[in-house]
Amino acid sequence: MSVLVLAACGGGDKPHQSSPPAQAPPAKSEALGESSRQLLAWLPDPGAVPGWTRTGEPRRYGPGNLWEYIDGAAETFLTFGFQEAATADYADAARKLEVTIDIYRMGDPTGAYGMYAEERNPSATFLPVGSEGYRSGNVLNFWAGPCYVKLTAPREDPGLTAGLEALAAEVARRIGGAGPRPAVFDRFPAAGLVAHSFRVLPKDVLAQSYLSNGFEGEYRDGGKPWKLLLVVFDADDAASGALDRYQAFLASSGPAPRRITAPGQGGFVGKDGYYGLVVAARAGRHLAIAVGAPSERQATAQLSALLKQ
Repeated sequence: MSVLVLAACGGGDKPHQSSPPAQAPPAKSEALGESSRQLLAWLPDPGAVPGWTRTGEPRRYGPGNLWEYIDGAAETFLTFGFQEAATADYADAARKLEVTIDIYRMGDPTGAYGMYAEERNPSATFLPVGSEGYRSGNVLNFWAGPCYVKLTAPREDPGLTAGLEALAAEVARRIGGAGPRPAVFDRFPAAGLVAHSFRVLPKDVLAQSYLSNGFEGEYRDGGKPWKLLLVVFDADDAASGALDRYQAFLASSGPAPRRITAPGQGGFVGKDGYYGLVVAARAGRHLAIAVGAPSERQATAQLSALLKQ
């Protein structure tokens, strides 16, 4: 995975936003590049899903004009490696239902998963569509390969569920290549892990500019939730330097952290005014950090499991 650039904020389902008209597609498909032709081919053809007809022509957006379609949300997509989007409207005239399908092609599957996780609703109904998807009210979102796909209806309707799932299944079939979540998450210990809590943190992990290319899981062991993070660097010395900088940051606003020699190649135990207990340790180019854990013992045990992979 290439290192991404900037942590996204957000989460939860976001309604489809009204916006200025998109750029019209070229009159001839020959004017499109291969990736753009493929992207448009992933949108269902008119009538591909029984009862549903495509209304109007598909629209396309790139990094330079994505804001015209989703305005303030565009920056978040760009941080996860957004490349190009295709969107089209569909209608079931008999049931008076409408759905807009947006396909966002990201730079790689990790970026697609990361963007999906940013908007994922943990309390939604999860579905086996693409690599993973969920349905919540008038929204069905999923990711597959390098794509993050959003299906949105203007309003909730009792008859909408079947249509959303049928359209999503058709898009997922066309994209193909549905695979597992990024392999880095397999390193995280399963004990206490909150389901559907993994996130990709491209930049500014824990609000520190020198901590990028991070991954996060949330844990709960009978008490309040806490977080386990893994930051992957290009080299051992970069990870070591980041560990020292983070220790110095904590020392600048509170008690001096205490050095520890394990797990891995050691690290420190400290305190953050916002997160509470912080335990950090390094193994090679991997820096693991536990924030808000109920005890140092619990944090150290989970860090040890994470770093030994």
